[in-house]
Amino acid sequence: MAKIIPFEYFEPVLEHSVSNMKRIKKELGLAEDIVSIDYVGLTILNITKYNDDFVKTIGGVLRDSDVVSVKNNLVYLFLPGTDFEGSMDIIGDFKEFYEDAFDYIVSATLLKDLKSIKDILSELDKLALDKGWKA
Repeated sequence: MAKIIPFEYFEPVLEHSVSNMKRIKKELGLAEDIVSIDYVGLTILNITKYNDDFVKTIGGVLRDSDVVSVKNNLVYLFLPGTDFEGSMDIIGDFKEFYEDAFDYIVSATLLKDLKSIKDILSELDKLALDKGWKA
């Protein structure tokens, strides 16, 4: 079950998680990319008919390491160790269950390319605004 947290804590929690992932990667000293260590997935869901039950359901099916937060009826998902394909698989599963109840933006970044959580959240918010969402 994912952690569901207030949005004001979302960025600090992500920063802490990414810092831990980088430390683990360094300690393991692995040369190759491993999805479960090297990727950070971030997704925004724009729920047509937002409600707390939707968020609880999503939080209930995601992993313990995942984080869910809500801002302006947009649901933000932090999916550590999830590449683009994995994020799209999750979206596909939600779409099957909820049909066309939401639109989405997906980002997956290699840990080594991730400079700052603040920057990537800002980029996602810009994409949300481009779609006409209130980010």
